[in-house]
Amino acid sequence: MGLDSRTVRLLKTLETVFEPLAKLLVEHGISSPEAERLLRAVCVREVAKASAIPGKRPNASRVALVTGVDRGVVRRILKTRHKAGEVNYRRHRVNRVLAGWHSDATYSSGGRPLSLPIKTTRARGYTRSNFWALAKRYAPGVYPGLILSELLRVGAVEELQNGCLRVRTREYRAAEFSRESVNELGARVRDLIQTMLNNATEAGWPRVCRTVETPDIDPKFLPLIRKLFADRSESMLSGLSEELTSSRWNQTDPVGPGVRIGVTVFTHEEWPQEYASNGKRIETSSQRPHTFRRRARPRHAN
Repeated sequence: MGLDSRTVRLLKTLETVFEPLAKLLVEHGISSPEAERLLRAVCVREVAKASAIPGKRPNASRVALVTGVDRGVVRRILKTRHKAGEVNYRRHRVNRVLAGWHSDATYSSGGRPLSLPIKTTRARGYTRSNFWALAKRYAPGVYPGLILSELLRVGAVEELQNGCLRVRTREYRAAEFSRESVNELGARVRDLIQTMLNNATEAGWPRVCRTVETPDIDPKFLPLIRKLFADRSESMLSGLSEELTSSRWNQTDPVGPGVRIGVTVFTHEEWPQEYASNGKRIETSSQRPHTFRRRARPRHAN
């Protein structure tokens, strides 16, 4: 049975949302199965919360029906204690290798990871303390050479002059993000999606969600436009900050926690494919001058 047009549109939208999320996952060494497990758990908890009845446990059968998750898995998720905002996932296979390197007494000494040969033979007496054995133990089913190549690529491991490997980091990351920046990323994306969902349901009081943009800016003017955005937004937000922190908005007779409300301003840029990340134009075949060959004149019979 084919999908209806509404579902197809929604899936296309989700694909657009998932693209930057997939990049974030890859850069932080989180595998697709780990992300899928987290998505299942979030779906189960959200459905259970939406249908919760005070004093009663969530109906696991109904949650399983709505989410499409196996009922046994639903029960396990609901029984697991969960704190909002926590991300609980199993280690990426590469991270498991690094963790074993730091903690396993075969590959470490006194909590310090040993320098390991890549491979060794029984004749030399090193049958276990080598990277190949480490990778097979903590990432079974994955060719150790692939793990080694990735660790070397991101600088988590370095090869010494004697041919041994020395570990440099405890965790695998293809890009460095601070904990604060990751937390802010999650909070900002959540706020934006919740605002758009609120407006899509024709709420009685729509939230502000407007975009002003133009698709055809000459790159040489970008510094001026970026400064314009920064100056205007700083001026607006500074004024709003003074207003929001005024005591006149405080509850006079508080009966519970207050409502969090705010305004977030962000700019966005999308460079055409013919530009590199540094803003320089890349010559493409469509931009190269065309050369025309002179057509051969037809020969006429005498």
